[in-house]
Amino acid sequence: MEDIFNRVKDILNDKYKGMVLDKNVAYELGITSTSLATHKNRNSLPFTALTEFCLKHKININWLFYNIGTKELDYAKENM
Repeated sequence: MEDIFNRVKDILNDKYKGMVLDKNVAYELGITSTSLATHKNRNSLPFTALTEFCLKHKININWLFYNIGTKELDYAKENM
């Protein structure tokens, strides 16, 4: 689970100039910092927020959840 949040931070790294905090992750996921902390404490994931984040940032969901494939979605390959 922590790996997934680290990959989200990797995506946001440029936007926050290398200083991506949990509050930034929560904001970008559209959830509260408290909700993010609760998910981390329960070892759970905000799946809806993460999937919407992937769509918004054109991120390959397999890369985010399983570290499989490339980070970015390749629409050209998907539409063949």
